[in-house]
Amino acid sequence: MLLGAACSGKAGTAALATTDSVSWRKPGDVVDSIFPMAEYERRFRIGTDSTATIASSIGSRDALARTFLAALARGDTATLASLAISRSEFAWVIFPDHRYAAPPYELDPALFWRQITQANSKGISRALQRHRGKTLAFIALSCQRDTLQMLHGPTALWGPCSMKYRVNDSTVTRQLFGTIVERSGKMKFLSYANDF
Repeated sequence: MLLGAACSGKAGTAALATTDSVSWRKPGDVVDSIFPMAEYERRFRIGTDSTATIASSIGSRDALARTFLAALARGDTATLASLAISRSEFAWVIFPDHRYAAPPYELDPALFWRQITQANSKGISRALQRHRGKTLAFIALSCQRDTLQMLHGPTALWGPCSMKYRVNDSTVTRQLFGTIVERSGKMKFLSYANDF
């Protein structure tokens, strides 16, 4: 899973865990909301461009993983940023069909997005510390279909993913990133959570 669940509480606060290993919320948990979901979404979309798909030319999970690995070796942070879902894509493509947009969760998308971006920044930073400047070669990728987060719609999520690759003269298998988004035959990352 990409993110853990929101905490219940009478004060209406919510917090998300930022690892793929945290369980979902328990049935019966309640998150009090000040605004209806439509208002949360309207506020979150301010300053974003409306879109019906994701901006990517990458058409397979393997190709996305290869591109990621090459950018990681080069320390190419611009490419790594371009491989991840943007705020606009999250606001218009991902969040409306996500479990957290629907009752009983109805989580503020701004809070959800903040947790995603913080976890992604941490994940990329750690991956760059370990692999920047090294010789990296893709061997294989294995991903599970995530059937819990998206309630409906044409977006598919894949994760966790395990990549087999070479680092200099060693072959390793680990989670180098978290969730992959697939939409209309295009791929991007939603999560850069990793084993580091």
